[in-house]
Amino acid sequence: MAVMLDDLLEKKVIVLPECKRPKEMNRVNDPKYCKYHRIVSHPVGKCFVLKELIMKLAQQEQIELDLEDTAATHTTTIAFGSFDVTTHL
Repeated sequence: MAVMLDDLLEKKVIVLPECKRPKEMNRVNDPKYCKYHRIVSHPVGKCFVLKELIMKLAQQEQIELDLEDTAATHTTTIAFGSFDVTTHL
């Protein structure tokens, strides 16, 4: 999502909203830093405002989403067999 945000900003498709907490703007190394809002609250990958904006742009045909590439980058590993939870506590 951060790469997509960078692309949209570079192509001037979107602009960042006004930063509500200027003191947090430079805390980019915090795991809860949102690059879109420029605050420490949630990672950009979980930013529903940015996700909704991207979906709106796609619906308006201002951008084109390649969902196959997106799906390929978000994988989950599933292990089959027995799993003893007590050994991992």
